[in-house]
Amino acid sequence: MRAAASDRDLVVIEEMLAPPPLDDARSSLEFWERRRSSLPLYRLSARREARVMAARWHERVRAAELARFEATLLGRLLGKFGISRLWFGRPRVGRGTLLSIAWALGTRRYGPVVGGRAAAFVFALAALTVLILIAQS
Repeated sequence: MRAAASDRDLVVIEEMLAPPPLDDARSSLEFWERRRSSLPLYRLSARREARVMAARWHERVRAAELARFEATLLGRLLGKFGISRLWFGRPRVGRGTLLSIAWALGTRRYGPVVGGRAAAFVFALAALTVLILIAQS
């Protein structure tokens, strides 16, 4: 009788420790990211809370995605070899990563040209403003 009660307790603990459903985790992550971006800069503690909660929900989303992946045939097969987490945790190259790499490479090569043109534009704009002010007076 005691073993049955302990088994029920273990089931409850496993359910509590299981990652949330993926859709719920994604919607919560979106909420905290939206909240963080919508808060004004002077609300430091609220922004900090939103940043921490977004990081927590990001980890929960990753756990839910991993649980979903491990339920697939490929996930179970890789799980037999103990490498499902390695496969799932591989780095993803997104649009933001590619843009940052292109920006870093582009500014290194063309930075002086772009900077020189921007400085020339600002100088020409200032000279035009001075000429307009002189002509009006």
